[in-house]
Amino acid sequence: MEKNNNIVTIVSQTDSIDFVIRKMSMESKLVLNPGISIVLDDNFFLQGILTDGDIRRAYVSNIDFSRDVSEIMTSSPVTLQDSVPESEITSEIMRLVRLDERFNADFIRHIIIVDKSNRFVNILEYYKILDSLGSSVASVAIYGMGYVGVTLAVSLANIGYQVRGIDIDQSLVDMLNNGKSHVHEPNLEELLGKNISSKKIEFKLQLQDNSCSVYIIAVGTPLDENGKPVMDSLNQVLESLSSKLKHGDQVMLRSTVPVGTTRDIVIPFLEKHSGLIAGEDFCVTFAPERTIEGNAMYELKNLPQIVGGYGANCTKRSLNFWSTLTPHVVKMPSLESAELVKLANNTFRDVSFAFANELALLADRYNVDAFDLINCANEGYTRNKIPLPSPGVGGYCLTKDPVLFSSTSKGYRDDAVLGIASRKINEKAAQYPHTLIKRYSKRIKKPINSLSILIIGIAFKGNPETNDIRGSVAIDLFNKIKKDVLQVLAWDAVLSRADLEVLGFNTPETLDEGIKQSDVVLIINNHLENTSPYFYNSNKGRKLIFDGWSQLDRLAIENLPDNVYATMGYMTKE
Repeated sequence: MEKNNNIVTIVSQTDSIDFVIRKMSMESKLVLNPGISIVLDDNFFLQGILTDGDIRRAYVSNIDFSRDVSEIMTSSPVTLQDSVPESEITSEIMRLVRLDERFNADFIRHIIIVDKSNRFVNILEYYKILDSLGSSVASVAIYGMGYVGVTLAVSLANIGYQVRGIDIDQSLVDMLNNGKSHVHEPNLEELLGKNISSKKIEFKLQLQDNSCSVYIIAVGTPLDENGKPVMDSLNQVLESLSSKLKHGDQVMLRSTVPVGTTRDIVIPFLEKHSGLIAGEDFCVTFAPERTIEGNAMYELKNLPQIVGGYGANCTKRSLNFWSTLTPHVVKMPSLESAELVKLANNTFRDVSFAFANELALLADRYNVDAFDLINCANEGYTRNKIPLPSPGVGGYCLTKDPVLFSSTSKGYRDDAVLGIASRKINEKAAQYPHTLIKRYSKRIKKPINSLSILIIGIAFKGNPETNDIRGSVAIDLFNKIKKDVLQVLAWDAVLSRADLEVLGFNTPETLDEGIKQSDVVLIINNHLENTSPYFYNSNKGRKLIFDGWSQLDRLAIENLPDNVYATMGYMTKE
């Protein structure tokens, strides 16, 4: 094959491995991209590439180097058509890397440029593309290293961004810099360690310079005791960020806020304190987080990202950024529409669960198992599947977002109904186990202050599993009953005994031991390991067993002497 080229070594797929290695060695100081060969056919159609890594793997495999190079080449390299506009090259390459499921940018060294017929045109180095654009694309600062911030930070670093995670908690910053995560999330800690080692991510108390040009705000906006959002963390970030902001920067809000906050609060603050104009000097967008805890690393790459910008240019730039993380980005017409999406998703879920839980509370009047009732109602009836009930609805988002849905940036809406109502119903359902404890105490004629209670499932949810206790129904229940009963024991499939004891619980050595020591057992979250054969042991003693998620065999438990089974809406009759 003849093609004069000072860009890269060109070889044929029928050349021997030995020939290709020798040619790469001889041309290593003559070409701009040593350490890689482009494999073409006689018409210069791309067939594959061969890298130093491919050669090392072939050597380890003891392959005969007289064989054709096609046997060890990479036949499906990452390619980009030469028709892609220069301004979109970086986002398109990162999108291709993402789609190719080579999730760690360390595996991608070169991008092959081809024409529409797949003829070789050029070769680009992945990192040089990022570096050539400077910090405008390569460097990202994320404020707030909670569940939302740390999973996003690691995911972005893993596809090639230079990421700085900012948090005011020194112990958390130190923990993360040591490769340890406070968030229980599959694959997170492994990827965190890899990206720290490759120096693609670091954690700080504050930014020292303005070298970043993508700023993502992911701090919490909790509710105060009166149900109003606390914006202190957001305001602190805005104050810090405004001193770093420069021409061309992007600011993206990911924190969940009342509708109107980005336009009414964030933009005026940044403009006033930076002297820059939003939409002209810097871009502002709202891109809500919608991942589920326990599956965030997968969903960040696969769930559609929602983007609403302050004008068309801001929206376009933000779309380009998020498309490097996920292939599906949804363009919203405004900041407010993007703010509403997250609130709509979570409020709808809370309202749906509230219906199931109010139905369960109604079923309680007639001693009807609400799980059986709903399963029967859903069977063969495809028009509207009723969700199953639960002992309350916990978590950081679902306990907060319906309230934010009922608010604007200026306070509660006068016409707010559903969000507030769903919260009241689900909070009432969370106290249902307390009602059952009182009934049981009266039934067995044993004072409530002499009862020992075991709560199973302290994290706010069990499936997918998490160690997050924010908005935990079990903790709220514990705080309500601990003064009324003899003692409260706790067991959790994810949280350690030390974690539980810090919260004030007594802890048994094992789940079975906890069941044995208790008069009342309350299963509050839905972890798959909440069940135990000991529930069906006839020697475990007289118990009330509240099966909050219908995980147990009701008839098997009721067939044992002195057992009282309960679930949402139902309790074994006397």
